[in-house]
Amino acid sequence: MKKTIRENINAAYSLHDMNVCAFEVNGDDIVMRLGSGMIKVGGLCKQVDGFVEFHGVQWDFSYVYLMDHAGNVGIFSGKKLFLKDFIEKFQTFGCSIMDETYGYNTTKYTGYLISNLQHYTCFIDIYHEGDMVFVAEE
Repeated sequence: MKKTIRENINAAYSLHDMNVCAFEVNGDDIVMRLGSGMIKVGGLCKQVDGFVEFHGVQWDFSYVYLMDHAGNVGIFSGKKLFLKDFIEKFQTFGCSIMDETYGYNTTKYTGYLISNLQHYTCFIDIYHEGDMVFVAEE
């Protein structure tokens, strides 16, 4: 397996249109499991199997926002959860990532989540003081 630590802004892999199927917590670290792998960017782009590790997650500053899916525009409602609470509550889900944003010690994903036949617009904000590591099976 090949491990690549993400730089603060640029990422060697993209998760756009990829599917998150599980989070595994080990202390202050998270493994984010991907049902469809990830895309290696730069040069010849290709899809590879793999997962993402987040080290040193700061749980008090990591959230998931679930907005009731109501179409393209208009009034919406939803809820904000601590990431740890989301992981405990949503054992079975599928989340398609549409956008990813990387900054200093932070990773944000926007997409669509389905769980128990409920559809949501989903925002996942992970604040991590340790590395974010792409683990690719190349």
